[in-house]
Amino acid sequence: MVAFTGILSSGCSVHARFLLCSAFAPLCSEEVSGSVSACRALCETVVDDCKDQLKQMLPTIVLDCSAFPLRADRRLCMRPPNASESEPEPPPASRWPFHDHDIREHGCPPAHTRSPTGECWPACGQHARYSQSDKRKAEIWMNVLAWFSLLSTSFALLTFCAEPSRYRYPERPVVWMAACHAIVALTYVTRGWLGAKIVSCSGTTLAVDGLASPTCVAFFSLTYYFTLAADAWFANACVAWYLTAASEWSTEALERAAAYLHAVSWGWAGAWTAAALALRRVTADELTGTCGISDAAAAALVGVPRGALLVTSVALAIGACPGIMRSGAVWRRALWPARKAECCAPPLLRAHHPYYKRPLHVSRV
Repeated sequence: MVAFTGILSSGCSVHARFLLCSAFAPLCSEEVSGSVSACRALCETVVDDCKDQLKQMLPTIVLDCSAFPLRADRRLCMRPPNASESEPEPPPASRWPFHDHDIREHGCPPAHTRSPTGECWPACGQHARYSQSDKRKAEIWMNVLAWFSLLSTSFALLTFCAEPSRYRYPERPVVWMAACHAIVALTYVTRGWLGAKIVSCSGTTLAVDGLASPTCVAFFSLTYYFTLAADAWFANACVAWYLTAASEWSTEALERAAAYLHAVSWGWAGAWTAAALALRRVTADELTGTCGISDAAAAALVGVPRGALLVTSVALAIGACPGIMRSGAVWRRALWPARKAECCAPPLLRAHHPYYKRPLHVSRV
C-alpha cells in the first residue's frame, strides 16, 4: 500500500483510494464464496487517469487490471458508492466481426447477440450495421431489378420456345444464358416474397455461418451456381463465335460439340459451388437479407472464376475479329461480279447520268 502513496497524494483519480482498498482489503461475506474486489472497469479508469504517476513508480510495482473481475462475465464486483448504475465502461470494438478478446472484455455490443460458438453475431431483425431506411431502399431496388430481369429473360425464352429452329449454334448459348439468369431472378423474387428473416436468419441471429440455415444454403446455391453458369455460357458463346469466324466451323459441327460445351459450363459452376460450401464461406448479408460469399473469400471465390471467364471471352472475341474481316472480304468479292457492268463505269459514261437527260439545243447559223 505504501508503494501507491504517490497516486493517493496526487489526487489523479477520485476512485484511486477505493480501488486500492478493495484490492488490499476486499469485501468478505458469508453469503459469497470468495472475496469481492472492485470491477475491472474501475481499475482501467484509474490506470488511465494516473498513467503519469504509474510511470514514476518502480518497474516491479504494477497495477494489473486483469486480476479484477468483469461485470460482463456476471461476476460479483464492487463500485464506488457515488457511481451511478449507468457508469460507463470501456466501449466495445465498433467493427464486426468481434474478436474473442473483445467479447471477453466488454461482451456483445447492442443489436448483437452471442452465437452458439461464443461469437458476437448481428441479431436477427435488428439494425447492427445498416439503418431501416438503407434496408428498405435495398429491398426496393433488388425487387425491381429482379422482376425486370425475370420478365426480359422470360420473353427471350418464350421466343425460343415458339421457334427453336431460329436459335441454332452459334446463337444457342444465348438461350442458356437467358435460362440461367431467369433462375437467378426467380430466386430473388422468391426471396422478396419470403422476407429477409426466413432467408438470412438462423434462430435469433443473422446466419453468419450460412450453412446453419437451410434456406440460406438454398438461396446461395441457386444464385451462385447459375450466375457462374451464365458466365460460362457467355464464354461458350464466344467460343462458338470464334470457331465459326476464325476456324469456319459449320452449325452442324458446333451441334456435335454441344455436349462438351454443356459439360464445361455446368461442371465449372458446380465445382466452384461445391468448393464454397466445403470451405464454409457462405454468410448472410444484413443489408439485402440474402446469402452469398463472405467478404474475406470474395476475391478467391468470385473474382477468380468470373475474372477467368471474362478474360477468356475477351480473348476469344478479339481472336474472332480477323476471321470476321476475312469473311466480309470474301462476301464482297463474291457479290461484286453480279452487279451490272454500268455501275462500274465512270459517272459520265453511265446512261442514266443527268448529263444525258438535258434538252438538245440546235444552233442556227
